[in-house]
Amino acid sequence: MIQITDVRLTKTDNDDKQLAYGSITFEKAFVVNGIRVIKSASGEKFVAYPSRRSQNGEYKDICFPMTKELREEISLKVLAKYDEL
Repeated sequence: MIQITDVRLTKTDNDDKQLAYGSITFEKAFVVNGIRVIKSASGEKFVAYPSRRSQNGEYKDICFPMTKELREEISLKVLAKYDEL
């Protein structure tokens, strides 16, 4: 499986839903900017991926993990990094 080699986050102070934003690096060779830590309505934290708004107003992820295992690994590492801040 692809290895996550770096996670960089910056906490946000002015938004109730978005807790942090940053980037994640894979195998010291590929960076994804725009990773966000979001607080859901129920108070759970989750990782959101870079997205853009379509013409009909819906948001579509630009990039995202293709497997459950990679999604879980990214979530674990990003949320652990958030907890360190």
